[in-house]
Amino acid sequence: MTGKLPITDGIRDLLDDLTGGQKLLIGGVVLAVLIAVCFGGYAWSGWKISRLEKETAEAKVRAGRLEDLAAKKEIEAEQYKQKIEHLEGSLAEIKEIAKTQDEELEKLNFSVRGSRADVERARGIRSIRTTADELCKRLGEVGHPCE
Repeated sequence: MTGKLPITDGIRDLLDDLTGGQKLLIGGVVLAVLIAVCFGGYAWSGWKISRLEKETAEAKVRAGRLEDLAAKKEIEAEQYKQKIEHLEGSLAEIKEIAKTQDEELEKLNFSVRGSRADVERARGIRSIRTTADELCKRLGEVGHPCE
C-alpha cells in the first residue's frame, strides 16, 4: 500500500491513542446519538400517525355528511319523479278533455252557422201581422178599407 491505511486500521489506530475515559465518553455520545435518532424517529412516526388518524376521522365525518346529503337528494329525486308521473297523467287527462271539447266546439260551430243563417233568413221575411196591416192601409187609400 502506498501510505493509505484501510479504514479499519485507521479506526483501530485512533482508538489505541484514546484513554479508557475517552473511549467511554465516545461510546456514551454514540449511544446518546443512537437513542436520540430512535426517539426522534419514534416521535416523528407518532406525529405522522396521529396526523393521519385525525385526517381519517375528518374524512369519516365528511363522508357521513355526504351520505346523509345523498340520501336526502335521493328522497327529493323520488318525490320529483312521483310529481312528474302525476303531472304526466294529468296532462294526458287534460289532452283527452281538450280533444272532447274541440269536438263539441266543432258541433256547436256547425249549429251556430245554421242558426245564423236562420236569423238572416228571418230578418229578410217580414212578419205576417205587419204585412196584413200594410195591405189594409193601402186598400183603404184606394177606397177598399179592411173590416
